Amino acid sequence: MHATLLELLFREQKIGYVIADHHLFVRDYGGEPTVFIDTNDIPTPLPLLDFILELNGCEDILQDILDGVLPRFQLENINRTAPNDEICYFNLTILRYPPATSNDTPPQLLIILADTTVVAHTQQTLTQQRNELSLLKHSLIDTNERLEYILQYYVPREVGKALMEKRIIPQLGGEEREITTLFADLRNYTSISEKLTPNQTIEMLHQYLDIATTAIAEAGGVIVNYIGDAVMAIFNAPNAQPDHALRAVQAGLTMQAMAALYQKEQTEQIAALHFGVGINTGTALVGNIGAQWHYQYTAVGDTVNVASRICSHAKPNEVLIGANTYAYIPDNVTAQPLAPMKFKGKSEEITVYQVTALVGNTLLETLKN
Repeated sequence: MHATLLELLFREQKIGYVIADHHLFVRDYGGEPTVFIDTNDIPTPLPLLDFILELNGCEDILQDILDGVLPRFQLENINRTAPNDEICYFNLTILRYPPATSNDTPPQLLIILADTTVVAHTQQTLTQQRNELSLLKHSLIDTNERLEYILQYYVPREVGKALMEKRIIPQLGGEEREITTLFADLRNYTSISEKLTPNQTIEMLHQYLDIATTAIAEAGGVIVNYIGDAVMAIFNAPNAQPDHALRAVQAGLTMQAMAALYQKEQTEQIAALHFGVGINTGTALVGNIGAQWHYQYTAVGDTVNVASRICSHAKPNEVLIGANTYAYIPDNVTAQPLAPMKFKGKSEEITVYQVTALVGNTLLETLKN
């Protein structure tokens, strides 16, 4: 009964055993050693090192176990190729085995072979999956870094954030909402750039566009387009800004002050450039405009067109605003109305104001001084 249970245990757990004498010759084996060792027609006694090749080089350790110096020794995840070409794995444990027949009989070695193929394959699978997950993680990190770079340098910051938060749907179309549009255009850019090398021209353009971008960003505006030496920005989209008209005027005045400070600090004899700024407030269609394969977040409509026309009439260092913009901030600016202007495409003349100061704006005073 016990022998049957033991055989069942050996078979189910795929455990085999080998007993070797103190001369390291195999005296007996049983269980399921055939899982790991070809036991067909093996004569006994047979040298243990020929029976289990993995023990070659471990002779000193085997002797220490026989002498009682080491209690046990184990080799893990030994692999063998089975006749069907499958790789099997097993753990090998060696113990001192004192025979029960006589105290005068030298101690022997008990070698236990336990099948770990399933565990080993599982560990290999898990290791492979961990490696794949690690590679995927690094790939995702790299992708996120590239995405952040794209969102930072190719997409307006607030637009990118709104896209990630799903406040802007990546599809053509938009919504009507009230915005304030700002156009800033460099005066005398073409004539001055003709006298410079291409590299000098690009460097000069970078400097001035950086000034405009910084001023607009500090005021909370979103640059939706660079048009050569001109900049288009909107306020009150995609984020709501109740004071969008004031923000746009602050951006325009700050831009002029920063440009003046930049020119003052230049040591090279390069002709100074000046911005002409036009601002207008009203309803526009704001959203994704373009083709099926390329979107641009921007604003279109009469409000935008009028802002562009106002900008074209602005002289160097001037900030001109439409009547709608002025209606929002009459107590916040120092401004004077200009003679009504006739714009192309408009049936009626439009009143425009020239803004010279923003009430209580210490930043502008600091820049000017």
